[in-house]
Amino acid sequence: MIKKRLSLILSIVMIAVLTVPYTVFGSDYTEHWAKETIQEWFDSERIKGYEDGSFKPENSVTRAEFMTMVNSAYEFTELAEINFSDADNDEWYYTEVQKAVEAGYIVGDNDETVRPADEITRQEVAAVITRLNGLEQNTDVSIFADKEDIAEWAVGYIGAVAEAGYMIGDDDKNFKPADDITRAEALVTLDRSMKDMVEYATINELSTEGAELEQLFNSEKTTYSAIAAAETTEVTIVADVTTNAAINFASNVADSSIDVTTATATEGGVVYTAKVDLSDSVDTIITMTVSEDGLEDRVYTITIKKEAIGESVGEELEQVNEEIINEAKTE
Repeated sequence: MIKKRLSLILSIVMIAVLTVPYTVFGSDYTEHWAKETIQEWFDSERIKGYEDGSFKPENSVTRAEFMTMVNSAYEFTELAEINFSDADNDEWYYTEVQKAVEAGYIVGDNDETVRPADEITRQEVAAVITRLNGLEQNTDVSIFADKEDIAEWAVGYIGAVAEAGYMIGDDDKNFKPADDITRAEALVTLDRSMKDMVEYATINELSTEGAELEQLFNSEKTTYSAIAAAETTEVTIVADVTTNAAINFASNVADSSIDVTTATATEGGVVYTAKVDLSDSVDTIITMTVSEDGLEDRVYTITIKKEAIGESVGEELEQVNEEIINEAKTE
């Protein structure tokens, strides 16, 4: 999955319209189906119009122009070494291609070309959006009347963006995979996909003392289980977050309590240590709400269970004891 921090104010620049922002917008999109999204992006200064203030929503977009839009939106800046036969290093788009390759959403063709000047098709955009958002490919494209027109390599990508609702078909349920995407379609597709990429405040590292997490910590997974010995009464939770984040610990078990003993600043973060008195009667469920200015809260949950001898294990122990007794009798 591709992960990049999004700016609070996004700056999308379409190469075809690198002009001074026009304060009075044209009327070529006021009756267009995408007018609300276009106007929203104009108002937030994330796009610029042509010199006459128009947007030209039905114009096509080249592959290089679309890479530029994506790079600016997702703030990709790192450059990869590239050696495409049709991407000269003295062209305006060279660094944009480098950024796209480094970000992982452009891989080039088998003949070592990247076709920067070609118009980008709807199925090619589907592939880009799938990679950008880390979507799982979905080969079910039966909802589209023109499913037979989809290139074999693009089936999984189109199924993924359709399932996510980022790209849909027309009124006749045609996806039109080989059609060049229009400026309006490209803008709306990016708008839909980026609104789903909410950034959350997250824990960087999480560990427990006195109980063992059943799986390795992953900041994107929010539900965890831990096992403590039957006689354990207290477990320590250690959570490391970024400098500007904070954690609120809570338990939904009446006979359990939590005491945050330390919040120690470290290089690049804060380490919270919380002592948890475990419940004697039920599993102890701890919630950790992580907050940070400008980001959505994220809630992590750890269910701490006490290890107990199961019936099958008990039966095995009884059998062993019986064998020991029988052996003693025969000696």
